[in-house]
Amino acid sequence: MEEKKRCEESEKIKEQENETLPNEDSPSMGKKVAELENEISNLKDLYLRKQAEFENFRKRLEKDKENFIKFANENIMKDIINFLDNLERAIDSSKQSKDFDTLLSGISMIESEVLSSFDKKYNLKKFGKPGEDFDPSQHEAISIEEKEGVKTPEIVEVYQKGYCYNNRVLRTAKVKVAQSKN
Repeated sequence: MEEKKRCEESEKIKEQENETLPNEDSPSMGKKVAELENEISNLKDLYLRKQAEFENFRKRLEKDKENFIKFANENIMKDIINFLDNLERAIDSSKQSKDFDTLLSGISMIESEVLSSFDKKYNLKKFGKPGEDFDPSQHEAISIEEKEGVKTPEIVEVYQKGYCYNNRVLRTAKVKVAQSKN
């Protein structure tokens, strides 16, 4: 008896499923398929648009990067142009006056202006003076002389000044060093 009951319940469940599931050929199934196909089409379209947007963004970013690199030194170039203008004025002035002292004075002023401006704007500093202690990380010893009374190696002559930019050595100073005779 119990088995008969189970069979009846199973048949009822199957009938209910058949009633709720649309037939493959039924209009509601076709409508549902059309809706899903439309949704798939819309999602594909959205995906392709987003992919194109991303590609355009990537290209725009690359172009911006190229322009940044291309024009990164623009401010320095403007400063250099100003210094070149001043140098040209000093040369023209000395040609007219035919005075070497005027030329030397003008060039010295321009050098001071350049160094001061580059120090303030770009943190570029010049180093390497006679009397400074020799530092192999900043100085390149071109020649060495032995000298009495020297406790630590020191610079006695500078062949070429050194420069550092934001505390990083751009160029070592080329120097002559004095050291103890011992």
